[in-house]
Amino acid sequence: MYYDPVKTYDKQSTVFFVNYKSKATSLQNWFVNEGYKIVYDNLWEGMQVDGSKYILQNPNWFRYNESLWYKHIGYDTYQPDRQYKHLALMPMRRIKPHRNLAEIKLQPWLDDFVWSYVFKKRYLPDDVIEQHDTQRYFDPGWYDQTCFSFVSESEVAPGPTNTVFITEKTYKPIAFRHPFVIMGQQGILKSLQDNGFETFENLFDESYDTETSWLKRLDCLVSIVQQFNKQPYDTLTEQKLKHNHALFFDTQLAAKHIIEEIIYPLLNYAET
Repeated sequence: MYYDPVKTYDKQSTVFFVNYKSKATSLQNWFVNEGYKIVYDNLWEGMQVDGSKYILQNPNWFRYNESLWYKHIGYDTYQPDRQYKHLALMPMRRIKPHRNLAEIKLQPWLDDFVWSYVFKKRYLPDDVIEQHDTQRYFDPGWYDQTCFSFVSESEVAPGPTNTVFITEKTYKPIAFRHPFVIMGQQGILKSLQDNGFETFENLFDESYDTETSWLKRLDCLVSIVQQFNKQPYDTLTEQKLKHNHALFFDTQLAAKHIIEEIIYPLLNYAET
């Protein structure tokens, strides 16, 4: 329920839930000064360090959330009809410096990309303009007609906790059986591997994942695009795609992680 300023709340049984980036600091300070517990929701953003607050956050939140969400709307039933017509799929939404530079450096190949830059008014073919209920819209043709995904993650620099934070941008090709390279934080491929996912060292030089400079990582990715030859996937690639799809859509595992890593700690905080 929403906070009602005319209602009296019991301090022992009430926990207020607010957005970590909320600008209503005066009200939050009042909650704290009055002795109420507050949970700061930061699940949808990069990890933060703040010992003075109970911050609800998890570096694997998008994996769990997307798995349950996509399964609910039936995306797990997608069967590829591979055509290998275009080189790569590159969806981009918000304007970011690393995306601007990638657009410039990839210019010689963009005619062979299926790509978007929504905040610059460039959209994917047959896209549904994003609204709250269409943020995860999926068109099979985007994946059927492209050889791999060039993922443009939200961040390329290390976060405050040095924890790699992976968003839905990376999990889309995993869900839709697509090989991928990632313009993201250093170690993002290693993080995926540590969580059981396969990456595609058989198709791409993945040494870019260890480069400390995002500019150098981008140059490595441009070289991958330049050298890539369009051809049907081999047996190993198909095995990796099948493995990733099955692991991602293991919704029982996703629910188990949510309970153990998010709900139990939250209940423990509320009850102590």
